[in-house]
Amino acid sequence: MASKGPDNKTRRPLLIAAFLIVLLAASVIAGIAFGVSQLPPMTALRLLVAPDGSPENALVWDIRLPRVLLAVLVGANLAVAGVLIQTLTRNPLASPQTFGINAGASLAIVVCLIAFPALRGAGTVWPAFVGAAIVGFAMWALSVSGAMNDMKLALAGISIQLVLSALVQAILIANNAAQDIVYWLAGSVNGAQWSKVWTILPFSLVGGGLALVAGRHFGVLSLDESTGVSLGQNARRVGGLAAVLIVVLAGSAVAVSGPIGFIGLLVPHIVRRLVGSDQATVLALSLLCGPLLLNTADLLGRIAAFPSELPVGIVTALIGAPAFLLLLNRRRGA
Repeated sequence: MASKGPDNKTRRPLLIAAFLIVLLAASVIAGIAFGVSQLPPMTALRLLVAPDGSPENALVWDIRLPRVLLAVLVGANLAVAGVLIQTLTRNPLASPQTFGINAGASLAIVVCLIAFPALRGAGTVWPAFVGAAIVGFAMWALSVSGAMNDMKLALAGISIQLVLSALVQAILIANNAAQDIVYWLAGSVNGAQWSKVWTILPFSLVGGGLALVAGRHFGVLSLDESTGVSLGQNARRVGGLAAVLIVVLAGSAVAVSGPIGFIGLLVPHIVRRLVGSDQATVLALSLLCGPLLLNTADLLGRIAAFPSELPVGIVTALIGAPAFLLLLNRRRGA
C-alpha cells in the first residue's frame, strides 16, 4: 500500500502526456486535411502518404504541412518560454507577451526590415533576440527589485507592450510598409514556408532540449538563494540559463510567426492544474500542450472565417483575453 501513492503520482502525468499526444496528432492531421481550398480531406491525407507530383500534392507538401509544423514549433517555443519566465520571475501573470518581450522582438525586427529591406528569413532572428533580451532584462530587473507586486508588474509589462506596439505601427505607417509585414504583426502561420520551419527548428530543438534536460534544476528558481545553495544548486547560473532560453525561444517564434500572444501565459497554468507544480513535468507537458493549443487555434481561424482566414494571433487573443482577466481577478482576490 505504501508504494501506491508514488505509482499513481507517476502514472497521472504519463496518462495525460499520452492523451495530449493523441490530441496533438489529431490536430496535425486535421490541419493537413482541412483548408480554404476545395481539396477533399481524404485526398489531402492520401497525398501526404503517397505524393504524386500533382498541383494538389504541392498544396499539401508545400503549404499545409509546413504551416502545421510551424504552428507546432512556435507553440512549443512560446509555451516553454512562458513556463520559464513565470518561474524566473516567480510571477504567475508573466509571459513573453505580458512582459513585452514579444513586442521588443517585433520592434527590433521591423526597424531592421525598414533599414535593410533585403533582410529575410533567418536574418530576422538575430534582431529579434536583441529586442527580446533588452525588454526581458528590463522586466527582470523590475521583478527582482521588489518595487512591484505581481499584478503591477504584469500591468507594467502590458504598458510596455502597448507602447512598443504603437511604435511599430508608427514606423510601418511612416514607411508605407508592405501588407505582409502588417499581416505578420497580427501573429500568423499562414503562408508558412519550409524556410521558416528550418529557421526556427534548430532553436526549438536546442532550446526545448535544454529546458527538458535542465527541467528539474529550474525548480530552484522558486526558492530563496540560501535554500538553493543548501540543495547544491547555483540559482544565478540556473536563472541565467532560463533567461537565455526565454530570449531564444520567444525571439525565434516572433521572427517566423509574429507576436502571437497568450500561449505562453495560459499553457503553464493549464498544465499545472493537470499535473501539479513539478518543474520538469510542467516543461515536458507544455511541449505538447503549446503546439496543441496553437495548432487548434489556427484550425479554428480557418473554419470561423471560411472561405477566408483569421490570423492565429487574433484567435489566441479572443481565447486568451478573457482567461487573462480571470487570472488578474484571482490575483487581486488572493
